[in-house]
Amino acid sequence: MMARVDCLTTVFVEDIPEQLEDGVLYVSRQCHVALHNCACGCGEEVSTPLVPTEYDLVMEDEGASIWPSIGNHDFPCGSHYIIKRGRIHWAGKMSREQIEAGRAYDRLLKRGAEPKGLRAIFAWFKRLWIKLIG
Repeated sequence: MMARVDCLTTVFVEDIPEQLEDGVLYVSRQCHVALHNCACGCGEEVSTPLVPTEYDLVMEDEGASIWPSIGNHDFPCGSHYIIKRGRIHWAGKMSREQIEAGRAYDRLLKRGAEPKGLRAIFAWFKRLWIKLIG
């Protein structure tokens, strides 16, 4: 088990490295992806596709921000966090019901729909973001 990290240094790369270093967020604009080792220190590789229906990357003076939150629900660690200005902001674990509702909402958004019944999920994520980052 590696050490938990509190921040990520952004490194822009053309090619994805074979081995990722802890505490580094690798961004490949060519591959439209950001990669890092899970911030909890479990060693799992986290891939965030940088496409409109997945994740947004914003570069700021203090570091990178990625939205939405990183939910490693399928990893044994189950970690959930937000990367804001290069810092890790830990979020609470989500219930299986919340995870599945979020995934259903994502699938509908990818089809170009904005379902009224699932707007509450988006509002919940927004409230979480404001509470943690504000």
